Amino acid sequence: MPRTETTNRTAPRRRTRTQRLTDRALALDPGLVKTDGALRTLVAVPAGMAVGYAIATAFGLPAILGVMIGAMPAFITCLVIVDPSTGRTAARTGAVLVPFVVALAGSIALQPFRLLELVLIVVLLFVQFAAASWGVWAADAAIVGFAGYLCGLLLPLPETSVVPLGLVVAGSLAVTIVVRLLFRPDPHRALLRTRRGFVARGSDVLEAAAAVLAAGAVGAAADDQRARRRALRRLGRARDRYHEIALTVDGMLAASGVDADTTAEDLHRLVFDTHFAIDELGRAAGALVEQGAPSDVRHAALRAVTLVLRHGGSHGQEAAHTLLARYGITASAADDGSRTTAIVRRMAAEFADLRSAGLRWRELRDELPRHGAGVPFATPVILAGGRPAGAVPVVADAVAEGPWRRWHLTASLRTAVHAAIAVAIVEPLALLLDGSRFYWGVIGVMIVLAGTNTTHERIRKGLHRGVGTVVGGAVGIVLVHLLGTTHPWVTIVFVCVLLAVGTYGFGGVYSVWAACLVVVLCQVYAFSGTFTDALIPMRLAENLLGAAVAVLVSAVVFPIATRAVIRRAVRRQLVAVRAFVLALVGVEDDEADAADTTAADRARRDLRARSRAVDAATYQLDAVLRPMVRFPTGGPARADARTRTSLQAAATFAREAAGRLGSAPQDPPAALRGAADRLAASIAQLADGIVAGPRSVTSTAVWVRVGDQLDEAVAAASGRPDERAIATAAHALGRIDEALALLAERHRATVVGAMSVGPGIIAV
Repeated sequence: MPRTETTNRTAPRRRTRTQRLTDRALALDPGLVKTDGALRTLVAVPAGMAVGYAIATAFGLPAILGVMIGAMPAFITCLVIVDPSTGRTAARTGAVLVPFVVALAGSIALQPFRLLELVLIVVLLFVQFAAASWGVWAADAAIVGFAGYLCGLLLPLPETSVVPLGLVVAGSLAVTIVVRLLFRPDPHRALLRTRRGFVARGSDVLEAAAAVLAAGAVGAAADDQRARRRALRRLGRARDRYHEIALTVDGMLAASGVDADTTAEDLHRLVFDTHFAIDELGRAAGALVEQGAPSDVRHAALRAVTLVLRHGGSHGQEAAHTLLARYGITASAADDGSRTTAIVRRMAAEFADLRSAGLRWRELRDELPRHGAGVPFATPVILAGGRPAGAVPVVADAVAEGPWRRWHLTASLRTAVHAAIAVAIVEPLALLLDGSRFYWGVIGVMIVLAGTNTTHERIRKGLHRGVGTVVGGAVGIVLVHLLGTTHPWVTIVFVCVLLAVGTYGFGGVYSVWAACLVVVLCQVYAFSGTFTDALIPMRLAENLLGAAVAVLVSAVVFPIATRAVIRRAVRRQLVAVRAFVLALVGVEDDEADAADTTAADRARRDLRARSRAVDAATYQLDAVLRPMVRFPTGGPARADARTRTSLQAAATFAREAAGRLGSAPQDPPAALRGAADRLAASIAQLADGIVAGPRSVTSTAVWVRVGDQLDEAVAAASGRPDERAIATAAHALGRIDEALALLAERHRATVVGAMSVGPGIIAV
């Protein structure tokens, strides 16, 4: 066995098991948004049950009825109503009393009119999805109203029970408001927790980078080569996860709804700068290994990375000095213009930047007020389920600009139509299968369409629902046979805990939520005297029936081709890249700024914000590029992978330029402005051609390379104080031009000119 060389004599910092678990929880759940939701559910649901039990007993209603009705509004409001303002949360929670009670009373009154009852389900489900675009108050009323209607539909109650049940609902909502006031979010603490999770993900990247550098021997045995490939894949996954949490944290800051003057802008910049520094260190480590850097160079980089892992980012300057000193005595350092030297110098700069970012984080932590609106952060479930928005804006573009634009269709209205048609089809089929529980098919439709936008997402959610039902059914049946109905208090504890766990999984792994819900339903059916072992298979069949019909209807009614959605996602990213290209020379892009509400919003946009917009568009592209089936031969996925590679490279170059410059150079040379304008025009032409489809793209489309103009710009900047900044901007434009020219060629555009490889562009 060959001896593995190492110069790393300092072991990475050891974190305790508790610290590791805490960091992992914070990395998986930034700001503990999902955890806080689970805790709210864990407290509010039993409180609602207790109130329902007391009121039902006082009015002579069955206790189980009071417990069930008391739990429902508490649970549904904790799940749906999340707001950065405590006052608005209380108001929205109290406001749903009316729609819940009215829907409950209406369903009880309509019990003799079966057909009308079924028709009204279609109407209510349509309203629930359509209300998503009417504002949060309307959406709250529609969701809670549908839940109240289902409660009355499932429980054969006399009309005289409406008043006491209304009191149960009012009492449940009242204690829920009290619980949410007691457990109101602490923005300052949430910000610190989010930072810790962000740092934990960054540590994952650095640990993966250290593993790559340690396993990066060239010409090693086959086992070592496999270890090297595994380490590189691990590094790629760590960088992807870090990229996602960076977007999430940035989005949470933007969506907090709090005006904190310059502090919020400082936090946005810090998130970007920290993400950029750590991601660049990971990318550089992978580049050193992939290009076959000598072992002494890798060990110098490994030592520097390990130093930061051991002592934290505050020792970044020491790591930079260590790296440069150790590299300086290697044979590779003799070639001052080599790529290896450039990578090492870049790593040293990022180590120094990491130290600066860490010091600024500490300063802000001490400066921020502990309470009140001065904290530029809140803990609502924002973005899309607490994650960066994926396919949502892309599908909205496809609906607004696609073949159905004359119908003035919106994404939410399209989903509402799908829901109404699917339920109208499912109801008679579900009645034939099991007339007493036809609503399972309706729920299957609702679940698959809620929160999904593409066929892939809907099929995937249906499969998660099926897997969760099978697992939950197996566990639920066992628990019913073990506990029966002789241990009601134990059952209540199980139900509350499972609902809390399911709430946590609702925004992440949907199958966890489905499994917990089915276990809870098994206990409910057992206490209602309707449980049988065949119940869960029937529920699974009807749920999957509803899911299948929903997917088929969405593919037939107002269809949007998958390729059209992908083209819209590509266009969104090209528009974002075009805005960044223009921002590099101080020009605002009207198309990208259309969503800005004020001139101040536009004025505050710097290169970091433009780069973050490109990153968000990349995330959206990834969301719509996930294939349903991965064919070994590649198929369409191979072309999509090449497209993604070009666009991801452009996003990386934009992030690199934003991290180096921060803002556009003042008074750039005319040649640089001309190159940016020419590149922006080529990007716009390519975007229009791609979104029009392959049949509309002709050979007359032209991509003009801008290498010569960039060389002129670098030459014109010689001797200027901002010569370095001009060279950096030119370098970024050249790299973006190079990446997107390949994409233009694949889309049958004529590429004119050649990319310059002069030292002014490459050696930055």
